[in-house]
Amino acid sequence: MTKITAERLARSAFVYIRQSTADQLMHNQESQSRRLVPAALQLASDQTIARVDGIVLPTRMGSLVTRLHEIVVRIEGGVIEMVLHWQGGDHTALKLKMNTVGKHRWTVPEDTLTLVRELARLMPDRQIARLLNRAGKPTGRGNGWTQARICSFRSHHGIAVHRASEWAERGEITLEAAAQIMDVSVMRALRMARLGIIKGRQVCYGAPWAFKTADIAAYRTRNAPQRPLTAGPAQQRFDFQ
Repeated sequence: MTKITAERLARSAFVYIRQSTADQLMHNQESQSRRLVPAALQLASDQTIARVDGIVLPTRMGSLVTRLHEIVVRIEGGVIEMVLHWQGGDHTALKLKMNTVGKHRWTVPEDTLTLVRELARLMPDRQIARLLNRAGKPTGRGNGWTQARICSFRSHHGIAVHRASEWAERGEITLEAAAQIMDVSVMRALRMARLGIIKGRQVCYGAPWAFKTADIAAYRTRNAPQRPLTAGPAQQRFDFQ
C-alpha cells in the first residue's frame, strides 16, 4: 500500500535547502551537491515554498525563487550566516541568531535572572516581585511579577527560597541594625554607606543594604564617642568671683 495519496499530493510542497558546515562544503560530496539551489528550483511551482533554515520564502507566481541562483548557509558561533546569490550576479547576506538550548523568545533577560538570584538571598518572593515591578523589569511575556510567578521562576532555574536565618548565617545585618550599633539615625547610616564611610552592598536601587557585622563593630570601636571626664576626689575646685 502506497503512502502517497491524492490528499498528500494536493498539499503545498516544500523545498528544503540543507545547511552545511564549512568542512562539509569542502570535503563532503553530498553537501556540495545539495547546497546548489538550481536543481531544487526546478521543482518550484506557484504553490511551492522554499524553506531555508527556518526562513520561509514564498514563491507564488515564480516572482522570487526563480530569480535565485544559489543559497549558501553556514553556522558559526550560534549565528546562521546565509548568502543569497541572485540571477544577474547580485548577492544578499543575512545573519540570524540561533535559539540556544532551552531558550525561546519568551526568555527572561540574563540580567533579570542574575538579579533574582541575588535578591532571593535577601528577601522573600513577594518583596522581590514588588521590587522588579518598580524597576520596570517584566516577565518574559511582558507581564508584571507576582509572588506566584517569582516562585515558579525560582523553581525553574533552581534558585532556593529565601530563609530568614540567611542573614545571620552570612554574618550580615540590615541598615537599621547597623544604625543601632553605631548609635546613629537610619538616614545618617544610609548617607555613610553611600559615601563609603562604612562598607555595605546593595544589589540594585531599592534593594536592602547589607552590612557585615564585623565591619560595623570595627567602625564602632574606632569611632567610639568621647565621654566627658568624671570628677575626681583629688581635684580642687576653683571659684571665680
